[in-house]
Amino acid sequence: MLSPRRTGRPSGRARRAVAGAGGLVLTTALAIACPVAVRAAAAGVIEPLPVNKQVMEEFWAKVEEWNGRGKLAVEAKQPWEVRLYPGLEGGWVGWCVTVSASVRHTRCAVDPAGADDIGYESWEAGAGGTLGLAIVGESTEAVAVDEANTAEPTTPVAGVSGVAAALVEIPVAFPAKSGWFDEFSSVHRGLRNSGTRGWGGPQRNYSRALPTSSWQAPQPQPSGACSLTATHLAGLRPRFGHIVTSLAPTPGVAGGGYASCIDTEYSFAHSSLDAAVLLDAATPGQAVPVPLPDQAPVAHHPGLYSAPGWNGQLLGRRAGTAWVLVEGGANLKQRITVLSHLRAHVN
Repeated sequence: MLSPRRTGRPSGRARRAVAGAGGLVLTTALAIACPVAVRAAAAGVIEPLPVNKQVMEEFWAKVEEWNGRGKLAVEAKQPWEVRLYPGLEGGWVGWCVTVSASVRHTRCAVDPAGADDIGYESWEAGAGGTLGLAIVGESTEAVAVDEANTAEPTTPVAGVSGVAAALVEIPVAFPAKSGWFDEFSSVHRGLRNSGTRGWGGPQRNYSRALPTSSWQAPQPQPSGACSLTATHLAGLRPRFGHIVTSLAPTPGVAGGGYASCIDTEYSFAHSSLDAAVLLDAATPGQAVPVPLPDQAPVAHHPGLYSAPGWNGQLLGRRAGTAWVLVEGGANLKQRITVLSHLRAHVN
């Protein structure tokens, strides 16, 4: 575990006590909460805003709570792991993020930024109080919480190049009494960057999606940016799916990331399988997408790769600038049978 350290920058909050979201609320509240008689000011004189003592005390109590939470933050005590998996549903962009600690949960789809800062963060109630997850670039050695002068280490995310993560606990309840969300700051070479949201700022929505049409049998599959068809396999029946209507680039996703162009749920031999066509998120249909995390070649089947998914094993093959994937089914043999009868095309 990274030793607590003093960081080299003064708090950004101290430099902008009445700037950003928190300051705007404070300044506005002070301006309207205490009506006073209006009198003309002398030429060239700027009149100070009236001060509402109660509003001021409430605001700084929130700041004190926010700072105190940051000082209590520590690396999650239980063993933990963060993994990134492809998301198959048509329209999803980025990754499915799975956190395994005292419990396992997954979010789909999220698009963490690949910059050397906080690419993704989430806060929620945990067994020990508040649980925070940060996904960062690999050069970010540690993270601080609420601009505290201590930091917790990051760990590389297995199977994905250039991405690391940190999981921290704050032994107090979520959400904070103030209603303010906690915030991660990145640490590079012992120097902490200031956070970007500001006091009282909302959490960012990291979900990105492409426009889609959905369908369900017996409706015909609509046309779209990609097609996925099954050929000459008795008993393979499409049930429902999603298809992207137009492609758009999503640059800067950590680890490259994927854009799912189409997915179709099939029934076959009393099993359900989901098939999808995945493209490169940054340049869909133009560049070859990144390898599947922890992919391994399938013995005696050249060109086929097996890889873990968030909801079971994946089987895939490359088709031009796409991955064609199958998930589910009774076993590997069944996935191989279905995949061998699927044809994909990027329109």
